[in-house]
Formats: sequence, C-alpha cells, structure tokens
Amino acid sequence: MDLFDEIASAKKDLPKVNSITNEVKGFALNFYQIFAIALFIIVFLLGIVFGNLFATCNVSSYFYSDACIVTEFNFSLAILIWVIGFLISLFIYAIGHIITLLIEINEKLSKFKS
Repeated sequence: MDLFDEIASAKKDLPKVNSITNEVKGFALNFYQIFAIALFIIVFLLGIVFGNLFATCNVSSYFYSDACIVTEFNFSLAILIWVIGFLISLFIYAIGHIITLLIEINEKLSKFKS
C-alpha cells in the first residue's frame, strides 16, 4: 500500500462546531472547579496589581542611589504570582475533578447493585 493512500484512509475530518458544543454542554463543573477558575482569575489580576505596586528601578540618578528616576513594571514578581496561583488553582481543580469521578463511580456501582 502506498503511504499517501494510507494517510488518506486514516485521515479524519475536523470536528464540527455542533459536536464540540454538544460535548461542552454535557460537562458540568462542581464547586471546587468553579472556585479554582475564579481563584485563578483573581490571582491573575493580583499579579498585575502587585507587579505595578512593587515596581523595579530601571534608572537611578547615580550608582549608589536610593532614588529611582524611572520605575518599571515588576514582571518577575507578576510571573511568580501567576505560576503559584496557577499551580494552586490546578490542584483545587484536580480535587474537584477527582470528586466528580468518584461520584460517577458511586452512581454506577449503586446501579450495578440494584
């Protein structure tokens, strides 16, 4: 068999918009997952606020000076806050997903026993 014929036979069409929306509509979030998403949005905004509050000094008046002439957004602090917030949110979201899976298993086992 020719390689191109094999690729053509294995090729699948991209999913249509209707099938994607049907899959998303069937997915329900529990409290922990909603809390994790909201927490990530809050932490993202806090990273922007703290990056602006604790600005870094770009240019000082002379070498051993405490006075900053130009301050910049503290991007490293914002990235640190974003990464930590993402990891915490991901952990909480995973706990919510595990709870959802355990509830589904419990429902299937209760149907099996009946």
